[in-house]
Amino acid sequence: MKKLIIIALVFLCQNSLSNENIIKNVEAKYIFYYKNMEAGKMTLKINTENNKIKISTVYDGNFLAELANRGYREEISHVEINQNIILPKKYMYKDGEESYQAIFNANKVEIIKKNTEPINLNTNEIIYDPISLLLLLMRTYPNFDTKYNVLSKKNIKIYNYNFKENASIKINKLQYHGYSAEYISGNKKNIFFFSKEHKNLMVSTRIMKKGKEKIRIDLSEIKFLN
Repeated sequence: MKKLIIIALVFLCQNSLSNENIIKNVEAKYIFYYKNMEAGKMTLKINTENNKIKISTVYDGNFLAELANRGYREEISHVEINQNIILPKKYMYKDGEESYQAIFNANKVEIIKKNTEPINLNTNEIIYDPISLLLLLMRTYPNFDTKYNVLSKKNIKIYNYNFKENASIKINKLQYHGYSAEYISGNKKNIFFFSKEHKNLMVSTRIMKKGKEKIRIDLSEIKFLN
């Protein structure tokens, strides 16, 4: 009986520690670079209420950012947590040229754009939007899959990830330690760095093309994090 009580206490302590390390609410600022030249800013926000989470990114860039399709871009994702599984529910995309929203139902998604017929897509597995997938990469460490179905430019793409432990990166003389995730799409390699000292917050993103850095997004300020 004593052994069972001890095991239960250990389990509860582990769960408590795990929950404390999960990112719930954040507002973070980033600087966006195009070919190593400062091109604008990005803001990441996460708000959690019970099992519902809203995550958003907003790009505010200059003429250089326009070259990378990030002059102005806003993405908002609403997700729910069901039995520790992140389930996208609604995704909204808006830039200087178009806007649309996507309604998710596990492995199905309906894309709705004004004055056009809805587009319905489905797969055999859960479909994520880019923002809900970023949330997943920050909250489910180290229990990742290596393959995810992602809504990208109104199509479903399969991202095959490679994860690396003990990754470190220096940003403005500050060293961050954690892990990285990367995938290849066409001739581009996308790399994400996450800081274990900051509840696995994404601190940097790199897009490499033909071995050269095309886009970099680096953390510049954390307004709040809990």
